[in-house]
Amino acid sequence: MNTASDIETWRKKYFDSLSSLEIEQRQFKVMEAALKRLAGRLCTAALGQSSQLDDILRKLQNAIRKDASIEELDKHTPALTDAIQALDQPGSSAPPLASVAQLPAKPAAVANTAAPVVAPSLVDERVRGLIANVLGELKRDPDLVKQADDIDVRLTPELKVEQLAEVLAPVSELVGTRIKRIEQAKQEIEVLLSHMVGRLDEIGQFVAEQSRSQNESQASSETLNVQLAGEMKAMGESVDAANDLHQIRALVRNRLDSIDRHLQEFRQRESMLATAMRTRNEHMRTRIAELEGQAKRLQTQLVDQQRLSTIDALTKVPNRLAYEKRIDDEMKRWQRFKQPTCIAVWDVDHFKRVNDTYGHRAGDRVLRSLADCVSSRIRSTDFVARYGGEEFVMILAGTMLDDAIRVVEELRVAISSIGFHFRGAPVSITISAGVTALLPGDTAGAAFDRADKALYKAKESGRNRCLSG
Repeated sequence: MNTASDIETWRKKYFDSLSSLEIEQRQFKVMEAALKRLAGRLCTAALGQSSQLDDILRKLQNAIRKDASIEELDKHTPALTDAIQALDQPGSSAPPLASVAQLPAKPAAVANTAAPVVAPSLVDERVRGLIANVLGELKRDPDLVKQADDIDVRLTPELKVEQLAEVLAPVSELVGTRIKRIEQAKQEIEVLLSHMVGRLDEIGQFVAEQSRSQNESQASSETLNVQLAGEMKAMGESVDAANDLHQIRALVRNRLDSIDRHLQEFRQRESMLATAMRTRNEHMRTRIAELEGQAKRLQTQLVDQQRLSTIDALTKVPNRLAYEKRIDDEMKRWQRFKQPTCIAVWDVDHFKRVNDTYGHRAGDRVLRSLADCVSSRIRSTDFVARYGGEEFVMILAGTMLDDAIRVVEELRVAISSIGFHFRGAPVSITISAGVTALLPGDTAGAAFDRADKALYKAKESGRNRCLSG
């Protein structure tokens, strides 16, 4: 077997896998930081319910700021659960109206309007949107989708401030579970890589033993040559010194016997070396087969994780991270070949009204349907991604501005023709879009901003239309 080639091949596979793992670990760190940041903001939103709950929430916030481990964060869960359950106990004091101030401020006109003191609704869309974003991140884990959906159902405009803590508690638990699963996946990959390093060390040891065996074989051959040469020389000297034929025969026979012993010793040494080499080769073939299987499993896992990290969990189309990677590639290609390229940005008209009227699950269904419609109609050279919320972005490579506007117009008409029904009533869903072409000296950010400004002009002009910028 070509050991030098094998060791180089496996070394390359190892470093490729290690590089992929480092990328995945960076993505895990970013995700973990985002989840902790969102959890901290949710703690702020929930303050004011009771002194017991406030104390636990502040401790949790401090732990998050200190970048505490998952185990340390999880220690706060029992106390948090008890504090939330205490709110529902008979005789517990109702949360003060001042607790509403913990939420993002409402417009001044609303704040100054006199109104009777009633249990306020959680009407601030930013708070519900923040929780919905956390749930969307949690849904990346297939095992947490059902639990996240159950919480999502409760995010309605009728949700009261005093009910917010009941929603935050399971969200906090799911965030902890998600982070634990991420850490577990990282540990599994690290163990596997450590195992692979051990296998590579075995390969290195095998190569060293093979080299040592070759040196021993060469030394044995040299020893035999020296012995044979000595015996032949001694035989010649004996023949020259012999006085008669009988003595010559005896001397020659003795030297031949000695040569035969040397040959037998040589064959025995070579046989032992060959046996040891065959044993090592067989052992190494088994180890290499194991290593190859582990490397394939690791590669599959890394590919799956990388694919999931660039796919939007709700709509199953590429996400913002995937867009940023793709636009970088398209910008380089455009700068090199100067082929016309356009960017389109579009979002759903009155999407907040859909969420407020029919709930977030209805809004999710709208986004999924629109993504399916666009994905089935775009050309193979086009690229569409969910940029965030109800906003999507498209890259139309090799397309002039007029043609890009026509493509987006066709999509706009197709989407407006989709028959949506909520609670038995037909609901019209439309989009507004902004389109721009890449210009000399452009950056990806500048082109996106132009398309985004054109989108807002389309909304200001009455919505359900496409404008260029």
